[in-house]
Amino acid sequence: MNIHRPRDRSHYERFQTWHNSFYRAVEATSVTPFSPRALDRGLAGVTVALARLGIPEMTTPLGASHLTEQRAAVDAVVDTIARRAEGHSPMDDETANALRMSVRAQVIDLLDTWERLLVRDQRLQYHKETDLATPLLLDALDPHADQKTADEQKFKTQRSLRDVEATVNLWIRDPYTLEDVEVGNE
Repeated sequence: MNIHRPRDRSHYERFQTWHNSFYRAVEATSVTPFSPRALDRGLAGVTVALARLGIPEMTTPLGASHLTEQRAAVDAVVDTIARRAEGHSPMDDETANALRMSVRAQVIDLLDTWERLLVRDQRLQYHKETDLATPLLLDALDPHADQKTADEQKFKTQRSLRDVEATVNLWIRDPYTLEDVEVGNE
């Protein structure tokens, strides 16, 4: 910061006010973490990101090829995500444990699929950065995404989790006739 610039000085002098209003332009979301659709859309990206950022040997673009050697370290990612799912919201122990086990199984399935892709392709990169290796993550907006194999589809990653649930019809029942009435797309 430069003390001679009024804007910089203002940030310093009114830091608390500026900091408290930092997120005023950010939209609140109504996404429920660990809901089935949120997991469908976000779990692969989170799993790959935690593995890539948490294990130095996997950080480089071609680090996706090192899953087999680093599988023991990546298993910590499984536990981290599972514990986060369990502790996310207050629920009874049985339900929390079931959620944890379900999320754990999904992450393990993703890692097993990642290893199968490695056996097939030998070398993987996270995104298409070079022509030297197949990308692991599949862009959900890729027009050819639907032509990929079922294993490749598991690594379809979204750019946003804002619109997790598809648009659905909302039906209400008329209390007088007990017939369903379409309200519209909500």
